[in-house]
Amino acid sequence: MTPIALSIAASDPCGGAGIEADLKVMSALKVFGMSAITGITVQGPRGIERIAATPGNELRRILEIMANQLKLDAVKVGALVNKQILQVTRVFLAHKKLKSVLDPLLLSRTGYPLLQKSAWKDLTLLFPLVSLITPNIFEAETLSGVKIKNSDDILKAGEALMQKGAEAVLIKGGHLFENTEYGKRRKESDKKITDLAVNDFLFVGGRVRKFSKTRVAGKFHGTGCALSSAIAGYLALGSELWEAVEKAESYIEQALASAVEISGVKYLSHIKGSGLYF
Repeated sequence: MTPIALSIAASDPCGGAGIEADLKVMSALKVFGMSAITGITVQGPRGIERIAATPGNELRRILEIMANQLKLDAVKVGALVNKQILQVTRVFLAHKKLKSVLDPLLLSRTGYPLLQKSAWKDLTLLFPLVSLITPNIFEAETLSGVKIKNSDDILKAGEALMQKGAEAVLIKGGHLFENTEYGKRRKESDKKITDLAVNDFLFVGGRVRKFSKTRVAGKFHGTGCALSSAIAGYLALGSELWEAVEKAESYIEQALASAVEISGVKYLSHIKGSGLYF
């Protein structure tokens, strides 16, 4: 039977993030991707101008139909836009109890809120309902209350997030260098930052595992969305959580290496990254 994964996220007209990226990743993994759109972003390579949220009652009905008429193997949750959509998603997750990955998106790459700020604290209500959360450095700081300057701080933040009810946490360290004085100087110098490894930390079952990969220079769009949907895809295929994360990390490394640059922004190539045709 064909595995099915559902993405609950917003739409990105550029196709680099959100629902569009999620479905590309799932297709590359030979998982049948489905979507419940939380909002439509008005954006281009320069960033988001605004988001039009899906009416809560419409999203509720979509999720009810999917819950009742489909056998879903995994769920990925992305941008939730506002409190009402967050609550609708919370009810769905509590009812279905599926393998699920929450990418707790707070701000876009250019700083636009992907969830209204008054609802940020409510994201923790979803933690006990999902298999894994995948915050970046800023999200981990905001949701844990721990200021992150180094790897030791990541360990503290991960433990704090686990104490808030998360079953497992993957903290993405791609932005860590920006929180250091060295990183800020390197960023300001406009040099290619390729001499620093990117380390992601997985907290699960009382253990911590580090995934390291070489930093790829450039301004990337949608990397976090792709990673979380790849993990959901591998969960749908039957992988255990740690194995799904390991495979997804490898997938993203390939997709980063084969990214295409459009209007100064690098978009992951999921056809190349999947190894299907190239």
